[in-house]
Order: sequence, then structure tokens, then C-alpha cells
Amino acid sequence: MAATDPSPGAGPAAAWTAALAAALLEMVSAIELRGEPADPAAAERRRDRAAALRRHALALADRDAAAYHAVLAVRRERDRPGYAERLREALAAAADPPLEIAEAAAEVARLAVAAAACARGGVRGEALTAGLLADAAAAACVPMVELNLGAARDDPRLARVRSLARQARQDRDRAQDVQSGTTAPSASP
Repeated sequence: MAATDPSPGAGPAAAWTAALAAALLEMVSAIELRGEPADPAAAERRRDRAAALRRHALALADRDAAAYHAVLAVRRERDRPGYAERLREALAAAADPPLEIAEAAAEVARLAVAAAACARGGVRGEALTAGLLADAAAAACVPMVELNLGAARDDPRLARVRSLARQARQDRDRAQDVQSGTTAPSASP
């Protein structure tokens, strides 16, 4: 990632961060299931959904890199007719993977609320860290979508990615509040 090649870059970094957050939730839920959880079915659903989100986020890292390479390919052909339109189209397509990364990250942050409520002992920090990482991944996607969409200020993906980032931040805060005992968790996912 530290190489001079611009890919993998911010998109895969956000996706990998979301995947790490999901992996932490898998671990927290698996440890919860080794004990006697109050709601084993909810813990199993959370673990299984976190595993699916981890795999999805890893695939999104590859999709984001491919979309970025498509943008670079268009930029290398500036002299071909229709360059501006092709570039707009490639950039618009490149906005989709970070939006999907934000969707996955926001869901991981939501799952972290329930995990934080159920986490015991040494894995409390992992549940909270999952929420923090998911929040960061969702927030990182906002400028990527904004940059890719450029002047398309009426594109609904802009509002969607901003909303997902806000929701992830609120869920991160809720997970911390639940863990500290200042608020009660909502229904378990």
C-alpha cells in the first residue's frame, strides 16, 4: 500500500478496515456462544452476519481497485474522442464500491451495538473497537464518493453515503454508551 502505485488505495483500505471490524465481531460472538448467552440465536445470527460482511468487504476491496483502474485507463486515453464523457462515466461507476463499503461498514457498526451489550471480560474492547473501525471505514467512504461524483451534486449516492456515515457514527457512540452503562441497547440483530 505504501508503494508509488496509487492502487490499492483509500477504497481497499476502507474495505479492509470494515472487514477487520466484522472479524472482531465474529470473534466476540463466537466467544459469547462458548458461554451461556441469554439469546444464543441472536449471537449466532450476529456471528454469521459479521462473517458474511467480512467476506463482502474483502470482495469490495477488489471491486474498488478495479473501478479505480478503469478510471486510470480512461485518463491514459485523453486524446480519444468523448474523453470527458467516458471519464464522467468511469468516475460515476467508481463511486459505487465505496458506497457499498460504507453500507457494509454501517451494518457492522450496528452489529457492534449488540455485541458491546453482550460482551464480557476480555472481549469488551474488541466489540468497541469493531464499532470504532466500522465508523472510520464508513466515514472514509464519504470523500471518495464525493470526489468520484464531482459536480453531480444531485446524485442520490451523495446523500446515501453521508447518511451511512452518520448512522455508523451514532451506532459507534451507542456501542460505547451501552458498554459504559449510560444507555440500554436496542433489540439485538
